[in-house]
Amino acid sequence: MLKNEELIEEFKKSLIVTVKSISKKEDLEINFIKENPFIEGNTINLTQPNIESLKKNLFYIRAEADKMALECRFHSNEIHQNFLANDENANEILNAVEESRVEANGSYIFKGVKANITKKHLIDLKKNKLKKSNENIAEAFRYVAYEKFLNIDFGKINENNRNLIKKKLGNNYEKFFQDLKKQINNQEKFTSKLLEVLDQLGLLNNLEKINENNEKDVENKKDENSNENKNNNDELDYNNNKIDDIDSNSKQVQQIPSIEKDGDTGDDSSDNDIQNVTKIENLNKIDEYKFYTNKYDEIIKAEELSDLKELDKLRYSLDKQVFSFQPLIAKIANKLQRKLLAQQKRHWEFNLEEGFLDTSRLARIVANPKNQLSYKKEKEIEFKDTIVSLLIDNSGSMRGRPITVAALCSDILAKTLERCLIKTEILGFTTKAWKGGESRENWIKNGKPSNPGRLNDLRHIIYKSGDAPWRRSRKNLGLLLKEGILKENVDGEALVWAYNRLKYRNEKRKILIIISDGAPVDDSTLSVNLGNYLEKNLRDVINLIENKKEVELLAIGIGHDVSRYYSKAVTIMDVDQLGEVLLKELSDIFSIK
Repeated sequence: MLKNEELIEEFKKSLIVTVKSISKKEDLEINFIKENPFIEGNTINLTQPNIESLKKNLFYIRAEADKMALECRFHSNEIHQNFLANDENANEILNAVEESRVEANGSYIFKGVKANITKKHLIDLKKNKLKKSNENIAEAFRYVAYEKFLNIDFGKINENNRNLIKKKLGNNYEKFFQDLKKQINNQEKFTSKLLEVLDQLGLLNNLEKINENNEKDVENKKDENSNENKNNNDELDYNNNKIDDIDSNSKQVQQIPSIEKDGDTGDDSSDNDIQNVTKIENLNKIDEYKFYTNKYDEIIKAEELSDLKELDKLRYSLDKQVFSFQPLIAKIANKLQRKLLAQQKRHWEFNLEEGFLDTSRLARIVANPKNQLSYKKEKEIEFKDTIVSLLIDNSGSMRGRPITVAALCSDILAKTLERCLIKTEILGFTTKAWKGGESRENWIKNGKPSNPGRLNDLRHIIYKSGDAPWRRSRKNLGLLLKEGILKENVDGEALVWAYNRLKYRNEKRKILIIISDGAPVDDSTLSVNLGNYLEKNLRDVINLIENKKEVELLAIGIGHDVSRYYSKAVTIMDVDQLGEVLLKELSDIFSIK
């Protein structure tokens, strides 16, 4: 169990990752202050957490951070300044409704953020106990707008606010929010519409809104700001039809339970929740994992990525690095082979009525002729027909010694298992390009729609198929040393690919061994999705494979501990450990069950 200080530091780290992921601004500077969090330029100042605040107000702290991250992503201060009036009350209404617009935009995408902010509003509504007066009209607009934009109902706790707004808007109450909602993804049009309607309803009477010079500036910058707003909204292409679809799918207003107890200004965080704060960055994540397009993905044989002459040179280069380990390879191979063959040895069944005469018991017949003859029969222990699939991480971080160790592991395993009549296949996974390929170009051409999912072209390589003999495929492993092959890695989809290849094999026992150096990384994908988008998918795929139990999954970490992902994992920090580790793990795998 983490100590309080360590727990707070882990929480802060998680909060920083979450804020940067939601805001999609990796260059944000995030500080922690005593109270009154605020944004200044490219700096977000969050409330300094302590163990008591985490226990009592965990959701509230998350919500404050989420709100600021959303503001960095969906709000343009330059556009907002163009619409500010010279009256404080009018500006308060603009600020309040703009906050709701930003929060609603984020809530459409992030379910966890929606839950945090909604709970924060319930807490604030209870704490403030807003009165039915003009002094609170901005706050009333804020909470009612949030309800209307997301089609939820705070219940009686927000009734006074609704009544106040209904009194001001009259018959235009529903239409007012519907019109705003249609422009929710465009800050300029949204604010312009808000001012226009409020002015028509007389709520801006006697206010000097924007002077003539500002009006001219707004007109002149209209196109520029519109384009800029799209960028500031970070590819959020929610068109009106999509938002209408959200409404049509939720015919009934979602009822949000209000806070019943007086004085309850915190959430229901338990000590168990606090101990799990290191997982907060997951946010109960957005949508299911997806790819923007798989049109440009490829599954290719290793020999198609290089000509035979180059493969010969690459294999020769690999052999020179492997040469010094030949005694080790032979030792491992012989020990493993003896162990596997021992499990396939024949045994005898005795005391049978037919079969081969058991000569060891003839003395009993001599001693007493009335004793019956004893027979024996050979019996083979069932050794399941097996296939082993080796899946090698071909990412750029494996370049150098790690990829050499991976190639060495594959070489040892494939040759040894083939001697024992166990089929093997060797696969690799990487991407076709750095930081996106044709998939990303296609995404840019289509206007950069939000949440595109995986945004790079996958390359899955077949070094050796399950039915091909090792002598015909050994050259292909030299491709691992070729410059330009190792790029980025999307582990989750690679595991699915390897799993599906095994799934339809006829062998009774199927084993998948992944050789990797850590977490999945693809800059193109992570720059337009949450920071742990690929990692979450990897964990989901691993859980699925391990729970189905159709394929046995083992991970070999090269230089990095991968046990945080895989329940069965071993780490090889140096080639010198290779023999001992491989022999032990493979012995465990092939023990008779």
